[in-house]
Amino acid sequence: MTTDIVLGGRTSVLDQPPTSAARRTARVLVVDDSAIVRYGLRQLFAGDPLLSVVGEAATPRDALVVADRCPPDLLIVDLDLGREGAGIDLARLVLERHRGVRVLVLTARRDRALMMRALRIGVHGYLRKTADTAEIQRAAHALLRGESVFDAPTTPAAPVTELVPADPATKSEPAPRGFAGASLTERENQVLRLLAVGMSNREIGRRLMISEATVKFHVRNLRDKLEVRRRTEIVYTATRQGIV
Repeated sequence: MTTDIVLGGRTSVLDQPPTSAARRTARVLVVDDSAIVRYGLRQLFAGDPLLSVVGEAATPRDALVVADRCPPDLLIVDLDLGREGAGIDLARLVLERHRGVRVLVLTARRDRALMMRALRIGVHGYLRKTADTAEIQRAAHALLRGESVFDAPTTPAAPVTELVPADPATKSEPAPRGFAGASLTERENQVLRLLAVGMSNREIGRRLMISEATVKFHVRNLRDKLEVRRRTEIVYTATRQGIV
């Protein structure tokens, strides 16, 4: 069954699968002011039996109408929807109004400040539009499994660094280098970057799906490895070294 909802002169097609299929299929809402991007994402997920694009919108106002009519399991949203950071404000509203929704920011912007804003309001994933289609699809599935996937904005000298859980298959890779000559584990790097955006131990635990006690253990290891006394000194040193 298909229902057409007209939003400000634009039509958003909501595919409503049978009840039996709805239990197996995650509902995806795509919000981007570019029609070609919305079309591309619909095509990307069209053959995925676990995902169904149930709506799309070009503006925050229209997106909220669609989200309220058919609450999504996953919101894929650009940062700029007519104005800078409008996508972040939309994500915050959707998170407040619909419990359990996961949010993936998909943007062309290379702005660290905007990424930090997105992290602070609780988005679960952040990718740039230069990501290939397989990466976007993997990120969508990871978010729906309760994981998080983030790409950090880069400089020409710095490669993209994932901020949160890596695929278990990659755990045998060499531990990432930290700063001040210290060698940090993958998890320590994840905790470090979430500390840098002001998250508490409890918030970090929820984001990484680990206990608060485990977070404290990693913070203590960071202090020991970097020879600092307080957690604020960890972030200060990392900032001076250009790590976060």
